[in-house]
Amino acid sequence: APKLGDKADWGPRIAQGNDTLYKHAIEGFNGAKGAMPAKGGNPALSDDDMKAVVDFMVAKAQ
Repeated sequence: APKLGDKADWGPRIAQGNDTLYKHAIEGFNGAKGAMPAKGGNPALSDDDMKAVVDFMVAKAQ
């Protein structure tokens, strides 16, 4: 994930919509800027936990 609060880096990701951000956070993602492990590498986290983290991070970048 981009640095917390980095509006320039978060902007294009936010534009993809929350469903995409949730999917990438929960299932993992490999992209041009790096990889995001599923659930941030902590499989004990629930999907709802991950959605809450995404919501928090998006709010900091708006």
